[in-house]
Amino acid sequence: MLYYRILPDGKSLRVTHPEAEWPYYTGNKPVGVVTVPGVVRWKGQVYEVTEIGEYAFYGCDSLTEVYPGFVRSIGTQAFCGCKSLTVIELNETVRSIGEGAFAYCEWIGRLVLPDEMEWIGISAFSMCRGLQMVKMSQQAEDVCDLTTFYGCPLMKDPKNRKKEDSGYIFWS
Repeated sequence: MLYYRILPDGKSLRVTHPEAEWPYYTGNKPVGVVTVPGVVRWKGQVYEVTEIGEYAFYGCDSLTEVYPGFVRSIGTQAFCGCKSLTVIELNETVRSIGEGAFAYCEWIGRLVLPDEMEWIGISAFSMCRGLQMVKMSQQAEDVCDLTTFYGCPLMKDPKNRKKEDSGYIFWS
């Protein structure tokens, strides 16, 4: 089950954490595969899902795959500590990824960052030790900092880097 908040524009939604004041789930954590829909119908109105909010899936350690639909932003620590997460399919619509958004997602194997990234928060993918391949455009690389992939063995060795027409690929 996903939880939403209507954004101030009155037309779009943010996927949110069910506990407004606390980032830990006290009950039914999402498990397995989570697919964020592009639109949600509620009380006769159609809303576009444009964001995954802060701490939305924080500590959901049995979450295995995430398909975030057509969101534009992923909030701070949205998936932090999702230890079983192996697949994250970022759509080209994603423009910003918050601080620590995927930190400690140890089993993500490959990552393709959207070409038009505008902002990636500090430590967004830190401690993702299982990363085997990261593909990113020059624009995406420009918004990364030294902590983006902190603790990811793949990203430490410059000889793992290969320049391609579409940007860079890192592999193990």
